[in-house]
Amino acid sequence: MNGKLIKINLNNKKHEIISMGHRNPQGLYLDKENNFLLETEHGPFGGDEINLLKGIKTNEDNIYNFGWAIASAGEHYGGKIKDNQKKYEKYPLHKSHSEFGFIEPLKSFVPSIGISEIVKIGKKNYVVSSLKDKSLYFFKLNDSKLIKNLDRIFIGERIRDLKLKNKRLHMFLEDTASIGILNLN
Repeated sequence: MNGKLIKINLNNKKHEIISMGHRNPQGLYLDKENNFLLETEHGPFGGDEINLLKGIKTNEDNIYNFGWAIASAGEHYGGKIKDNQKKYEKYPLHKSHSEFGFIEPLKSFVPSIGISEIVKIGKKNYVVSSLKDKSLYFFKLNDSKLIKNLDRIFIGERIRDLKLKNKRLHMFLEDTASIGILNLN
């Protein structure tokens, strides 16, 4: 089931695929208030993504497809070199997702930031952490569910995970094996 998000009912063990075309999912946030999922994933060489799955109900004919490995803002490692020719024939990594019938990411990061967790910090406000870029990215979703005001704050350490509690953002920092706390008041 590589590259898929699967919804599992823990009571009766029934499951369903709700999305596919993911390369390497890292963070997942169920926004019950707004009835959607936000998902973060590592791209190849470039192309980390924030994806939105509108509405949680799906069926076999309506599975969200985000296009990996046909579409990505990134490139295969090494780029378009002779050694990668067959890889690009099979997995072309088109820059437009929608032209090929896939869902466009809300945001693609080129170069990659080493995207990790995503959490909600307000009614329509969210934050994403990064490993490679050692930063936090704060953003708001407008009424059309598009990212507005993406702001970067450099932390200086790889941020593996996030948790919001009492308007304080707890950052699980990898380099020093410590917890950083950012007051959001």
